Amino acid sequence: MPERVSAVVPEELTRAIARGERDRAIEILLQCEADMRRSLRREVKPLHDAILGAPSGSRAPNGEWEGVLRSAHWSAAAAALMGCSTLAQAVRYYPLDPPDSVEIPTALFPEDLEAFATEWSARFHRNPKAWDRIRGLDAMFDWAHAGLIDPPLYDGAVLLLVCQPQHTSATGLLRFLEARPVLINSTFARIFDVDGVRGASPAQVDATRYVGERGVANFVIPQLIKKGYWDRRWVIDGIDRALARDLGAYQHRWWRQLRDQIAG
Repeated sequence: MPERVSAVVPEELTRAIARGERDRAIEILLQCEADMRRSLRREVKPLHDAILGAPSGSRAPNGEWEGVLRSAHWSAAAAALMGCSTLAQAVRYYPLDPPDSVEIPTALFPEDLEAFATEWSARFHRNPKAWDRIRGLDAMFDWAHAGLIDPPLYDGAVLLLVCQPQHTSATGLLRFLEARPVLINSTFARIFDVDGVRGASPAQVDATRYVGERGVANFVIPQLIKKGYWDRRWVIDGIDRALARDLGAYQHRWWRQLRDQIAG
């Protein structure tokens, strides 16, 4: 980048952040060479931290942002810091809410989305209860639906798909799958071969439902069979694989009940 242009980049970038202009911040960064982008991190990081550390509706004590603090400022700050980061730093960034979790990595790291899916799956698998760190991770499923990555098959991705908190009902999970059918016979199909972890398992999801309420076992899986996505015999074989593993009594009981229902 010519010296005359590079000299004004920090000012333009901080102005975009201050105004909450996420897409403008991304545009500025994409015009920079990689080394230039990395060098901006020292200037962007303090501004990013000030914005994310302030409550919504507050005003900047030292002019870090314009007007009252809005979600747009958080989005712009997140995009700017991720854009000034190495890939290894960017995949570890949090929190990142939708639609930023879908759009920022796609814009800044279009060739490296698989790295995000890998790290995000591992993050969920390590601690599915860390709500501040796992927000927006389901972006990987939208990337798969759009053909930007292969459907993620990592254990953490499977558990995230089953357990992601925005599915407040089994009906919501089924709709999510049918809206992204590429996941049904890939990521979700691995449900039979992935052990649950503390805080994330199909058994735990169903345990949060009221008695008689729709769940994964009594609604989602039967509906996938009924609608022709899955074969009943194939499902029973998958259940038998799960039952053959050394699962705890809690998970084993769920799989046994599911088998009784499907074979019924």
